[in-house]
Amino acid sequence: MSRPQGTGPTRGRAGPGRVRPDDGRVPGEPLARLHRVFKVYRVGETGVVALAGVDLHLAVGDFLAVVGPSGSGKSTLLNLVGGLDRPTAGVVEVEGVDLGRLGSPELAAYRRERVGFVWQGTARNLVPYLTVRDNVELPSAARGRSLPARRHTVEELLDVVGMGHRAGHRPGELSGGEQQRAAVAVALANAPKLLLADEPTAELDSASAARVLDAFEAVNREFGVTIVMVTHDLVAAARAGRRVRLRDGRLLPPGLAIGAPGPDGRVRLPDEALEILGDAELEAEVRDGEVLLRRHEPGPGAGPGEGP
Repeated sequence: MSRPQGTGPTRGRAGPGRVRPDDGRVPGEPLARLHRVFKVYRVGETGVVALAGVDLHLAVGDFLAVVGPSGSGKSTLLNLVGGLDRPTAGVVEVEGVDLGRLGSPELAAYRRERVGFVWQGTARNLVPYLTVRDNVELPSAARGRSLPARRHTVEELLDVVGMGHRAGHRPGELSGGEQQRAAVAVALANAPKLLLADEPTAELDSASAARVLDAFEAVNREFGVTIVMVTHDLVAAARAGRRVRLRDGRLLPPGLAIGAPGPDGRVRLPDEALEILGDAELEAEVRDGEVLLRRHEPGPGAGPGEGP
């Protein structure tokens, strides 16, 4: 693969459709599913529900963003799909295998062979005394492989995330955004079926975050890698191909798309919303980056046009 080196990831291939993943899987085929998944943590004598009956399907080639505030269960969901934790109840299945039925050695093999991780803290992703190139080579060296992936060299992996020109630098010589882009290449080193990212842009400025998201889009498009990214950032989530919302351990129904507000702040609500709201007075709640509209219900004894 011959591409000029630069500061940003390479752009996508021409032509419609998604690229077939390296192992011959077909984009859109079922890859993973969560069925009625519960996760309860014990804190003393109390049970804390992190996930409460989550149903979710993931297809080959998806770029999925799981969006929600802190404490909504996003990282718990990622840990279950990544084989780092087990559900209290329900099924977490990847390629037809129920992860909850695997023993510890099998789960370790699953994480090593099939999953790549990109963590929020940049220091967690890279070995500080190794160069970027050595970091990308490390997973393969640990397993005795000569190549970092089934068909991609170290240079190709670094090139697609826009880090080919920084291959000889150590993490301490990189910006936070460059460290995260290098971490994406490391996560791809063993050609995983799933790339899992936990708040990968949370510690970055907006320009650096945009370049990291460019890198995710590039590897999803060029290599056909399936990505699950959890985030509270709606701007980051908008870059994904699919989005689901999680709150209090439950998936929320999808919202209805509306146009951007006009210069006077007015928006046109979908017909479905108008049918429900009718001509009632409305109230708006702004919370966690979301705007919720509902009918205004006057309090007991309030006259027409009066609040509670």
